[in-house]
Amino acid sequence: MSMMESSGDHAPSGSNGSTNFRFFVVVFCFVLGLVNYLDRVILSFAIKPIEEHFKIGDTGFGMLMSAFAIGTLLVNGLSGYLLDRFGVKRVWSISLLGWSMVMVLQGFVEVFWMFLALRVLLGMGEGTGFPAMNRSLTDWMRPRELGRAISFSLLGVPLALLIGGITLAPLILGIGWRWSFVALGGIGFLVGIVFIIGYRQPPEPTTEKADESLPAIPFRQLILNPTLLATGWSFFAFGWVLFFGVSWLPGYLEQDWKMDLGSVGWSTTLPWAIALLLMPIAGWLSDAIMVRTRRVRTARVHIIWICQSIAVMFFIPVMFVDSVTWAVIFVSLAIGFSMAPNSPYYSICADLFKGRTGLATGVIVTFFSLSGVLCPVITGWLADLGGGFGPAFTALCVVVGSGVVGMLVFASGRPPATN
Repeated sequence: MSMMESSGDHAPSGSNGSTNFRFFVVVFCFVLGLVNYLDRVILSFAIKPIEEHFKIGDTGFGMLMSAFAIGTLLVNGLSGYLLDRFGVKRVWSISLLGWSMVMVLQGFVEVFWMFLALRVLLGMGEGTGFPAMNRSLTDWMRPRELGRAISFSLLGVPLALLIGGITLAPLILGIGWRWSFVALGGIGFLVGIVFIIGYRQPPEPTTEKADESLPAIPFRQLILNPTLLATGWSFFAFGWVLFFGVSWLPGYLEQDWKMDLGSVGWSTTLPWAIALLLMPIAGWLSDAIMVRTRRVRTARVHIIWICQSIAVMFFIPVMFVDSVTWAVIFVSLAIGFSMAPNSPYYSICADLFKGRTGLATGVIVTFFSLSGVLCPVITGWLADLGGGFGPAFTALCVVVGSGVVGMLVFASGRPPATN
């Protein structure tokens, strides 16, 4: 019997209350994703007052953007190991309170280099979030529900990007960028307290017992697994699209199409609205195929490469259109389809690496974080070099296309051998 066939279709055993607790876990993960990304994107809306206060230019601001991604990159793999070793509650509690404290401290910093260091620390605190989310959902959800649960939880990401301009810009204008950082840090503390009080490990088996009852997957075989590496590279491409949308989409519309800031604000909400629509559809479809076939390649891998291929097909005409309307439509559809298979990436880690879900998720999120370091810098350099965003879109298509090829060729969907 294969690993997938032996996984069963049961929630953690225990009382009905324990079983229904999984829905609290899903809602909490959604809220965490929302707060997490509001913390990330507020910097983009506070660019002018921050540059004026610290007397920095776009280069210095770009360093602040990349510093956060460097922090997440430093801890993704380690946090996955710690989650598998010590459990979600202990590790995620420390992370939540730590990142909230750093968020508050950013509101009081006066020296640019200290602000830069705090951005790295913030990334380290938030870098635990998505591996912890995947581990907690894997602990609590039935296998046939897992893809949909992950998909719903991840909706907090595009929702934060959708409402960020509507909520954060007025907040900054009303109370200033410093107190806006403090306010978001306070919300993080509240979420952390709710988590510490309300979250519990699955009643049976516990994280430690679950790991002991499963055949151990050797570390070397896990990190060199072709499916995991191909998924990681495709997730790097996914991240490239996401960070392009977050960091450079407004600049592309302003610089290449001379749109005013008000029009840019509304136009940049469309990709995330499409992502909000497509992500749950992709998660539901992936789960439905998984229930029918029990094949990771069919249910997860194919969903990923098909969605990313469609994204490339929509990105290509962006380089040739002569209408801002069509540019916005094509970019929005491309980003929406690229974001759609978000949950299947995480589901692959849960499906194939039982007992090592946190570590496997840490591996692919490390690839994702690396794109957060490279994409903003390379995109800006290519835009300067080419006198527009044509070369940047070419690079984007190459990166996403290589991820498609990697999933088709190397992601077999077979679990690694165990001891």
